[in-house]
Amino acid sequence: MKLSVRQIVVAGVMSAIAIFLGATRLGFIPFVLGVAITIMHVPVIIGAVLEGPLVGTIIGALFGIFSLVWAFVAPTGPGDLYFQNPLISILPRLFIGLTAWASYAAFRRASVPWGLILAGTMLGLAGAFGYQIAQASVPLALLVGGIVLGLIAAFIHQTFQRETEVLALAVAAIVGTLTNTVLVLSAIGLLSQLRLIQPPVPWGVVLGVGMANGIPEIVVAVLITTSVVLAWKRVETGGGSQL
Repeated sequence: MKLSVRQIVVAGVMSAIAIFLGATRLGFIPFVLGVAITIMHVPVIIGAVLEGPLVGTIIGALFGIFSLVWAFVAPTGPGDLYFQNPLISILPRLFIGLTAWASYAAFRRASVPWGLILAGTMLGLAGAFGYQIAQASVPLALLVGGIVLGLIAAFIHQTFQRETEVLALAVAAIVGTLTNTVLVLSAIGLLSQLRLIQPPVPWGVVLGVGMANGIPEIVVAVLITTSVVLAWKRVETGGGSQL
């Protein structure tokens, strides 16, 4: 598939922003209890929403490569040791743009907002996966609850049709952020179980990090993604057109 000049420019700009956020540490926002919220994956989501899954995958790949190189060149803590493995630093980032774009496109084009249903289902799956790790059981209620939340969101969408664009962007940000968090932490947990990374990380710690970082990262990603993309599209349409 051939990239247009516009797609190349967007991919380059968003990749540069992601790298800048990582190199300057501005991509890590201090939060309560010493937790840092990362926003370095947000340019991947924005690029995918604006220009499609291929551009999102390119930005995600460059973001992952930077994470890999930076973990060797300028590690800031023991956690960076894990990102020296490309299965953790690169592979999960290849799917951020794809899932964000797919959920955004599905929500905007379908009469039923499958993107929100997908987001609710992913939340339920993430919760079920985490609970299974901690309790060695599968809480079906969490999965069902996630789907129900998606269906409730579908009803909201049908009621407020004019807000489709905003909600679609929010869903893309949620799904993209979950993809990054769940896949990276799952890779760390799985490779730890297989003793392929040292020191190994218990599943309980993986779950704790995911719960502490996941929700605030989703909130920040939604705010940034919706603000940037809506502003970008208003500029393109002259500021007065309906999205």
